[in-house]
Amino acid sequence: MQVLFIVNEAAGHGKGKKVWHHLQQHLTINYQVAFTEYEGHGQELAKKWAEDTQTKKLIVIVGGDGTIHEVVSGVLHNEFIVIGVVRAGSGNDFARSFTTFQNVGQIETYLQTEMANKTMDVGALHLGACQHEIFVNNAGVGFDAFATKHINKSRLKFYLNKIGLGKLSYAVAVIRGLFSFERFDVTIRTNDQEWQFHQAWFVAMSNHPYFGGGMKISPSSKPDDGQIELTIVHGISRLKLLLVFVTVFFEKHTKFKEITFLQGNQFDIIMHTNDVDCHTDGNYIGEIRQGTRIHCTVQRDVWQVISEDR
Repeated sequence: MQVLFIVNEAAGHGKGKKVWHHLQQHLTINYQVAFTEYEGHGQELAKKWAEDTQTKKLIVIVGGDGTIHEVVSGVLHNEFIVIGVVRAGSGNDFARSFTTFQNVGQIETYLQTEMANKTMDVGALHLGACQHEIFVNNAGVGFDAFATKHINKSRLKFYLNKIGLGKLSYAVAVIRGLFSFERFDVTIRTNDQEWQFHQAWFVAMSNHPYFGGGMKISPSSKPDDGQIELTIVHGISRLKLLLVFVTVFFEKHTKFKEITFLQGNQFDIIMHTNDVDCHTDGNYIGEIRQGTRIHCTVQRDVWQVISEDR
C-alpha cells in the first residue's frame, strides 16, 4: 500500500516539525512525504495525490485540526483514500474522538495487518450563494469564531505552545474577549420549525463533541450518525458565560437554561447583525453579513479514517 505523509511543520508553532523529525528517524516502510507551505496547501496536496487512484492509499497527517480539515477537504467522496493522523497541533480536538497513530510502530503494524477503516460524515456550510465550506469537527458563528480570530493574531498561542500549554490558548482568548464581543440576534429554521434567539453569544455546529482544545461542547455529537448538533448560547451575562466555559470541560453546561441544543440533518441560520465572525474547524473564514442565510447540512459517508476495529 502506498503511504503519503502530509506534514505541517508549523503546526503547534513548530511541534509539527519536531514530531515529523522523530517519526522519520524510526520509519522502516516505503513512503512519500509532502510539506504544507501555505494555507490551503494540504487540500491541494491530498487532492492531487488521490486523483485517478484505483488502489487503496493511506494519507498520514502530521499536524493539527486545521491541517486535518484541509486534507479531508481534498479527498471527499474518494473510496480509495484512508486518513490517519499523528497529532501535532495545539488543541488536537480531532484526536479526542477519532482513532489516531501514537507512534511509528502503530503505523507499520496497521499496514502489515488487515486494514480497517470507518466511513465518516462531514458538516457542510453554504454561506449565501457563493461560499461553500466543510467541517470535520465543528463550525461556529459568534464568540467562538471571534476568539479563534484573536488566537490566530496573538503571540500568546506561540508562547503557550513553547511550554506545552497550547491547548489553553482558546481559554485565554475567551477571557480576553469576554468584554469586547458584541452579541447578536439570530433565527434558526428547519423544515417545519423556527427559533428566534436574542443576545446570542454563539451558534456552534458540531459533527464531533469537542472544540477549543478539549471543551466537550456537544456531548451527543457523533461523526457517523448523519446528524448535526447546534449549541446556541443566548441571553446570558458576561460573567455567567465565563462559568459556562469552565463547566464545558466537565459536561455540566447542559444544565444551563440559556443554552439550547438542536439536532437535525439540516438547518438555516439567518444573522440579524452585521459582521459576525465565522470559523470552520478553527480556521477563521471571515465575517457574516446581516441577512446572510447559512445553510448547514451533513454529507454522509464521504471520507474514511483508520479504525482499531478488526
